[in-house]
Amino acid sequence: MSKTNLGTARSLSSSEFLIGLSVVYGIVAVLMNILCMKSLSFGTSVIICDGGLLISWMVFLVANIITEVWGEKTAIKLSFFVAILSFAFMLVARIEVLIPSLPEYAEQTEAFAKIFSNGPRTIISSAVAFWIGNVINVHIIYIIKVRLEKNGKDRGSLFFFRASFSTLIGQLVDNAVFMALAFAPIGLSVYEMRWYDILTAVLSGTVIELIVESFFVPLITFPLTRKIQRVKVQEEKE
Repeated sequence: MSKTNLGTARSLSSSEFLIGLSVVYGIVAVLMNILCMKSLSFGTSVIICDGGLLISWMVFLVANIITEVWGEKTAIKLSFFVAILSFAFMLVARIEVLIPSLPEYAEQTEAFAKIFSNGPRTIISSAVAFWIGNVINVHIIYIIKVRLEKNGKDRGSLFFFRASFSTLIGQLVDNAVFMALAFAPIGLSVYEMRWYDILTAVLSGTVIELIVESFFVPLITFPLTRKIQRVKVQEEKE
């Protein structure tokens, strides 16, 4: 086999890129709900957030790439599917917490229950917030892209702006909806938070997530988007 054939064999098609990104999207969304059980403060009372913060930015990064290459409808459909997947996983985990186990596995059962102790309120809040935040993120980056292309001003330098701005709004809405629905002090569950702590968690989490994703936009989002777009254009020519 020639070197050319070897290089061709190693390249991925646009559909394979979409499958890979969708898998990453789904895995990260599920892991976010597991890691959120670990609180993070970074040694200060000014920052209040959960462990899902460390990977939540990846969801918006992937959504931005899919929107840029395949459009708004594809990204929204994927967000809906992943929201249902995440909800189903946490629901199954919650059911397993309620199912009794043998006495000799009590310690293991207790540890499992602590990790997956999200009640119905938290599970539903997470799914709803994820869906709303991602739809808003996708819609904003798509609208900005369409308007810039229409005016002939869509340049690589503006990609950073629209990716970061859409993430800012999407993350802010996601965090605000989740924290309000899950922890608002309205007497619906045992564990609730003060409005001040909710506001602090929303703002600090959004700022950190924005900084992290903005760092990866020129390193991952932009080059990967352009690569897939070139592959897609080549496929259309063939």
